[in-house]
Amino acid sequence: MAGFESAIGEHIMKALLGTAALLALLLPAAAQAQSQQINIFWFEDASCSAWMKSSGNKGLRAQYEFWVRGFVSGHNFGNPARQVKVGTFPGSDSLSQYLDQYCRDNPKLSFVGGAIHLVEELRDPGAESKPAPARPAPAKKEPARAAPGARETYR
Repeated sequence: MAGFESAIGEHIMKALLGTAALLALLLPAAAQAQSQQINIFWFEDASCSAWMKSSGNKGLRAQYEFWVRGFVSGHNFGNPARQVKVGTFPGSDSLSQYLDQYCRDNPKLSFVGGAIHLVEELRDPGAESKPAPARPAPAKKEPARAAPGARETYR
């Protein structure tokens, strides 16, 4: 029986990796068309309700986790300047807790929205949106004195 379960687990893993690879290939085109409709391929039932019902099913939770990891990998592939950096993505337990909280807060939405929200929180904002380095303040000078009867202007 253990060999049978191992074979099923290996089959599921291969299917999930194939799905993640396909998603990674499809996301660049979607990323380039930000103002257009973006198609995201997910489970037959990706509702928060389905996510919450899966809490006791380790196999289904693993499938969901692999999907989220593939989604984030696809995001990174399509957005090299705005990567979710290695080491910032949560482990299995933390990811489950994050999506649990997202679904408690948004019970009528899809848990996929939680994956999107997580990417938005974790991604590197990129050089274009990083603030410019602070410049030293100019040395203070004595203010020029206005001539008698002149008006002062403030900007």
